[in-house]
Amino acid sequence: MTKANNQLALREELLLGRRELSTRFHNLPSRTLEKAQLLVTATRSADAIYYLSAGWACQFREFSASDQAIVDVYLPGDVIGLDAVWWPLPSKKVMSLTSVVVKMMIEAKHALLDLMARRSAALYIAWLLGERQRRSDRHVAAISSLDAGGRVATMLLDFHERLFRRELITSSMYNLPLTQIQIGAYLGLTPAHVNRVLRSLRQERIAALENHCLTILDFERLVRLAKDNSTESLGERSLDKSTIPSSQLTGIRGECSQPDLQFTAVRDIPVVDSTSVV
Repeated sequence: MTKANNQLALREELLLGRRELSTRFHNLPSRTLEKAQLLVTATRSADAIYYLSAGWACQFREFSASDQAIVDVYLPGDVIGLDAVWWPLPSKKVMSLTSVVVKMMIEAKHALLDLMARRSAALYIAWLLGERQRRSDRHVAAISSLDAGGRVATMLLDFHERLFRRELITSSMYNLPLTQIQIGAYLGLTPAHVNRVLRSLRQERIAALENHCLTILDFERLVRLAKDNSTESLGERSLDKSTIPSSQLTGIRGECSQPDLQFTAVRDIPVVDSTSVV
């Protein structure tokens, strides 16, 4: 079997596994949670996996009563809690950043064991965990090696890429519900530093954030700021739609019409880095 045939067979297995997991979530009822709610508290289940149908959420870790770090941000279409089923992380919590709609798989460990008895589903879940780790690695690399402007640029590009791959946006504009304090907690910066970077990006006409509406004005310069800390991997490119050229984004209608309930994932669970897991 040639390398191309192997890749095609692997992709078909992953797509089949995606459909199996998507079907399992599709048959579950939806729950709507308000902004700033802990998922475990709101759903009263510490043994659950969530599919985020709409809204944004974040995973954070508390080091003290006044010191918190956001370690991941979840967008519509993300799966939350896969690895926590196997390795409980009580020090990490997931909170809604906007109103969210979730589908919840309770008794998750038993449900996953049943699902993973099928090769394609097991392969897809392993793929999700791998993609989550790769995205985490990129985030750590950005914080470790980039200045404040580079970190913010990497974050803005990452969110855009994930939303675009899921066909939740079609332009260079999207809702960014994080406050400057939350951006700082995600990137290891002070709110004042975040404010200076955002002001500089706006003055230099690279990106503008107004009333939680982010518009990327110059993709090429934003990518240079991020030092090419790419949000793609070879696996993502081969399984999902490639990124649109920056030249096609100018002047396209934006997607900032929903201030609170941020986007809805209407397709199957995507085979992208966006299918994040805790």
